[in-house]
Amino acid sequence: MVSAAKYTISAHNNYLQQFIKQLEKYQKMVDKKRFLNDEMARDAIIKALERVIEAMLTVGEMLIAENNFSKAETKDEIFEILAQEKIYPESFKEKLWGLGGFRNILVHDYVEINLELVYKNLSKGLPIFKEYSRYIAKYLIKNH
Repeated sequence: MVSAAKYTISAHNNYLQQFIKQLEKYQKMVDKKRFLNDEMARDAIIKALERVIEAMLTVGEMLIAENNFSKAETKDEIFEILAQEKIYPESFKEKLWGLGGFRNILVHDYVEINLELVYKNLSKGLPIFKEYSRYIAKYLIKNH
């Protein structure tokens, strides 16, 4: 029988997968030029990026709490702890480094956002976001 916590983690990972699909759809519809010049398209993509990264962090926090792993002091430590606990390889952790801070910039808008960097992270990030979700799903299946 699957515990309620593992079911909730799995449900959140499913939401993450839906958010990633939405972000992929936006990327296909909005090229870089439109992203830089169309405020509505840009806002939709930035909000979708926020949602994906926030879901990744939430799933990570839930896994840490459910398994009594070390408590993360920062958002980026979540990804480090999951690597230490063999949820995914240490080498994958390097691909995730900086997402916590990037999420804060997107959400809090306390610094001027470098739109070129946002678009670059969108293109570069999609395969990483998918891979993260696959590692989580694999871990949940193996440890149910």
